Amino acid sequence: MFRAILLGSALAAAFIAGVLLAPPTADKVLNRVAGVVLFEGMPVPDLSFQNQHGAPVDLSSLRGKWVVMFFGYTFCPDVCPMTLMHLSKTWKQLTPEEQSALQVVMVSVDPERDTPDSLGPYLNYFNPAFIALTGNQQSLSELALAVNAFYARVERGEGQAYLMDHSANIVLLDPAGNYRGYIEPPHQPTRLAPVLQALLSHASAD
Repeated sequence: MFRAILLGSALAAAFIAGVLLAPPTADKVLNRVAGVVLFEGMPVPDLSFQNQHGAPVDLSSLRGKWVVMFFGYTFCPDVCPMTLMHLSKTWKQLTPEEQSALQVVMVSVDPERDTPDSLGPYLNYFNPAFIALTGNQQSLSELALAVNAFYARVERGEGQAYLMDHSANIVLLDPAGNYRGYIEPPHQPTRLAPVLQALLSHASAD
């Protein structure tokens, strides 16, 4: 009886030590960073769009990589170009292996004006490796709902073009196409690059 108790105590101690010494998961590491939220994951519907070249694109075609997604539009006066600039600078800080495991995606909240003819040159200016999705209001609405994003048309005075209000968070989709979390602003490369590198490093080690 006494030996059984000792054995049980030893096994319990070994289990606790194993838990404490086990490598931390990406969730545990990155959730300590202010403004970075990761969770178990929720499936995102396989929705259809057009890319900036006018070709049809389904969200399922993005699987196999981590997706860094943000919502914006080409007429955006400040947040969108700033986010794209930060993402491009961050991208250049990644290794070729890290880049190959990641896809940056801009989802247009203004498909009425953001046609492939305007999106192509716009995105190419920031980074040709990035993808833009547009051309389907219904898919846009369903995707925004699935990843807790918002957008709304804002009318201005007579003779002035409308604006779009929209989420500023960066959304994270895992290689299986699940909504896994988000990164709040600010998105400067000095903050964003280590977060993405940690995500990719822990993901590859899992």
